[in-house]
Amino acid sequence: MSDITQLAAALVLFFLLDRFLKSYPLRKWLGVLLVAIGAAGCVAASQIRLSGFDLGLLSIFAVALGMGLFLKRRRFEQMG
Repeated sequence: MSDITQLAAALVLFFLLDRFLKSYPLRKWLGVLLVAIGAAGCVAASQIRLSGFDLGLLSIFAVALGMGLFLKRRRFEQMG
């Protein structure tokens, strides 16, 4: 699978999770989990391809997705 296709799939996944995942604890812990798994994957699986997916590239996307979820974890909380 090409890198562009993997990037498009990651962007669609990020958009869907960002829009429909509204629970504060779930956004927080999924963000932390994705950052940890992505960071470990960047080191351990940087040159490995599995079924056409570049695991190093997916690890980078996981870190970015996890940071986005964690930093915007209170997006759907009521103000006031």
